[in-house]
Amino acid sequence: MKIPRLSPSQYGSQLIESFVNIFVRFCSEESPLSQLPVIVGFGGISPAGRSSFHHGYRRLVLDELDETSRAETLLDLATLMGLAGFENGHYVDTEGKQRPVTELAQSLAEQVKNNTLIRRIENDCFDINNVVFNQPAKLNTSETVTFTLRKRQMPQQIPENWQVTELNANQVEVTFSGELNTILPDTRGAQVRTAGQLPTGFKPGTLYQSRNHPRNLQMTVFGASDALNSAGIPWEVIADSVAPDQIGVYASNSIGQLDDLGFGGLVKFPSIGKRTTSKNMPLGYAQMPADFINAYILGSVGVTGGALGACATYLYNLRSAVNDIRSGRRKVVLVGGSDAPVTPEIIEGFRAMGALAEDKALLALDKLSELSDEDYRRACRPFGDNCGFTIAESCQFTLLMSDDLALELGAQIHGAIPEVFVNADGHKKSISAPGIGNYITMGKAASLVKACWVKTHCASAASYRLTAPAPRKTG
Repeated sequence: MKIPRLSPSQYGSQLIESFVNIFVRFCSEESPLSQLPVIVGFGGISPAGRSSFHHGYRRLVLDELDETSRAETLLDLATLMGLAGFENGHYVDTEGKQRPVTELAQSLAEQVKNNTLIRRIENDCFDINNVVFNQPAKLNTSETVTFTLRKRQMPQQIPENWQVTELNANQVEVTFSGELNTILPDTRGAQVRTAGQLPTGFKPGTLYQSRNHPRNLQMTVFGASDALNSAGIPWEVIADSVAPDQIGVYASNSIGQLDDLGFGGLVKFPSIGKRTTSKNMPLGYAQMPADFINAYILGSVGVTGGALGACATYLYNLRSAVNDIRSGRRKVVLVGGSDAPVTPEIIEGFRAMGALAEDKALLALDKLSELSDEDYRRACRPFGDNCGFTIAESCQFTLLMSDDLALELGAQIHGAIPEVFVNADGHKKSISAPGIGNYITMGKAASLVKACWVKTHCASAASYRLTAPAPRKTG
């Protein structure tokens, strides 16, 4: 059978149409009530920039883009980073001067490229040369030692070998001899110095009244808003088209908010003499992204929740959304995940597991004496010689609708998600090691594809074949 050649837009639209037909036929035999979950919007923020309108993807393949697309993506990133602005229908530089699009994009290209994606950890995250690693110590003295303290700095449990004399209303004098257990302030250089960070200069908390929200929740507000706006249909129109209980939000993160404004401060502050705040506990919970979306963005009273599953957290939430739409319980679901793990404590935890590419391992791998900025940008090599993962922060959201509602509202359909499979690994010796669940999940997904393939005969085969990408240029 001779397959006609189509343009990318033609075979893209044919693929979506074909897949919808495939799934409708498949579901009609399984359950007449099943509905197809379709993607009508997507957005977020990552080291590659904004996800909506494919800007994040375009950053990954920036050097292969045509001039117009490249300029659009560079200026989108430059605007996020505070390197350019958009006023009265024109792009302007930091001095407020109007500049031609191509000229401005070209002038900012290197700065944008060097301050996105994976790179050396910047001071906005933490100082990699002075990471706090305090040292416990036991001081011994045979002579009497005297020092003064503020009363509020006195320990509740006074050591037996201390003699305390009040000097005034605010200070005391302490005299002791023998042993004194103490912690000596100390810092050292980070052993892992590279990470995927949001574009330099982008601060999501400045875009709304963040009120000391943890970074991850600031990212959530931006990412969810980006996804909603990408649909091109006002949220009020969508919400008015369905019952309140037909709206859902499934969002969370894998480890909670572990910076100082969340659980990080909760567990760290007492040991370093700082006060735990009333927000550390509630804002640290891993389901907070869903709560923030409902409260700050949607005003939704529909179903909500969040599942946790390490790197599969987004897929766990997606599974809940897909099942709700297929069953007819929900018509609109915003689903996503958000993590901001570029902190000294989280990085040290993953490093202790042997999961991350350390500087010393990168030096040995590439036979180098020192690492340059370019070497740090090449730290992540999932399909080549590598020495571990590279940690990164990211926030991604997808707006799903049932196929009938999407057609009713005239929404643009980017794709469809017929099913999400999740299986446990059974008995195994190491929790972190891959298990049999991967194979079961893959088998089920392949089985669904096979069922759809057989039901549509050659028409499906032709459409699928036409979506194969051209060979990638290398070297």
